[in-house]
Amino acid sequence: MENFTMPQSAALLLEGGSLRGLYTAGALDTLMEENLYFPAVAGVSAGALNAVNYVAHEPGRSASINLRYRRDPRYFGPMAAFNGGSLFGLNFMLRDIPNVVPFDSDTFYNGGQRMVAVATCLETGKAAYFEKGKTDFDFLEAVRASASLPLVSVPVHLGKFTYLDGGCSCPIPLHWAQTEGFEKTVIITTRHKGFRKTLPGQRMVNLYDDFYGDRTLFLATLLTQEVRYNALMDEIDTLEEAGKLFVLRPAEPIEIGRFEKNTEKLLDLYNRGRREMRAQLAALQAYLQA
Repeated sequence: MENFTMPQSAALLLEGGSLRGLYTAGALDTLMEENLYFPAVAGVSAGALNAVNYVAHEPGRSASINLRYRRDPRYFGPMAAFNGGSLFGLNFMLRDIPNVVPFDSDTFYNGGQRMVAVATCLETGKAAYFEKGKTDFDFLEAVRASASLPLVSVPVHLGKFTYLDGGCSCPIPLHWAQTEGFEKTVIITTRHKGFRKTLPGQRMVNLYDDFYGDRTLFLATLLTQEVRYNALMDEIDTLEEAGKLFVLRPAEPIEIGRFEKNTEKLLDLYNRGRREMRAQLAALQAYLQA
């Protein structure tokens, strides 16, 4: 996009969604190809993983990792859980893969973009917003916590507390962006417009209680996450209609499994994110310049 200057008071917010995040990866690659880098990026779960490669200015890296390693037992499955404490091999992704798939850590840490990873505290049940360069521990551990799904992950210790997936408490960090005072907010979601979640069935409620019954505040957060998600989506729709937000969302429902193995479907989803972001570039520029 020629003759375009990114506003300094603009934030990019990235929803999670497990492997639906390939849609986000495609959208971000289009932004990078157009040299569109937001001053601040906040990601949740898979959104935080995608944000790492966006802030490192590494187009294609998210897709390459997910497509290349999807069937690797170190990436997903019992071996990944045994070695890294999560059904998805987050330690493998964040620590080992950079030795094979190059990662520009200098740009990531020193390139000037802010990055925030959102995780959920098991002791308080509340969202925690960890910012790159402002933690007294390795920031990538906050990214790992952000993407550590409940029930299939060991909680991640950060400082005095333990954390799991940020989506439990904060599916999209809109209120963080509002508190920070950003004048322009762009959101990439992995659900189509109008999508709303249904309340968990009794079997899931019992499972949550079996796992987290001694973490009463976190359990309460888990059991109300659908209500919180739906209210947030209502708020986002209202702000979008008023021109106060720009939202890129899938034009049609994403129909892949949460742990999809079909790499052709994943590649199609990635390319869909690329196409749909490109189709919205003019509208995005108009919003950012208004």
